[in-house]
Amino acid sequence: MTPRSLVPLILTAFLGFSGAATAQSPVPSPTAETPAGKAKFEFDKFMVVLLVRPPDAPDLPKDQLEKLQEGHMSNMQTLAAEGKLLKAGPTEDLSGRNVRGIFILTTESADIAREWISNDPLIKAGRLVPEFLKWYVEKGSLN
Repeated sequence: MTPRSLVPLILTAFLGFSGAATAQSPVPSPTAETPAGKAKFEFDKFMVVLLVRPPDAPDLPKDQLEKLQEGHMSNMQTLAAEGKLLKAGPTEDLSGRNVRGIFILTTESADIAREWISNDPLIKAGRLVPEFLKWYVEKGSLN
């Protein structure tokens, strides 16, 4: 076979392969039941809060930023002690969106999550803006 005669064969194989990849069955939704005879998927639900530094975040003197950071850390300790904050921490954002940290809150309600973080000093000062995601995790996997 010549290299030129291999082109249709390669294209057919490639197109057939890519078509098979796109014809996969969809990922089941977090509430989907499995086929009869198998256990139903069960999930714990949390709110993930992305803490994003907005482009227009106010520039503040270093001493004021340090005070805000201390309040932010204290707020997280309070939320954790109350059983509202499962985990939190800074992020190294590789997306270019300037996500500075994450809270994982023990609620599935965005309204409750907003209420819980509303007193965070860095959010109140406009240095961080929260974005909310509901997160489904295999039941009991984070205990």
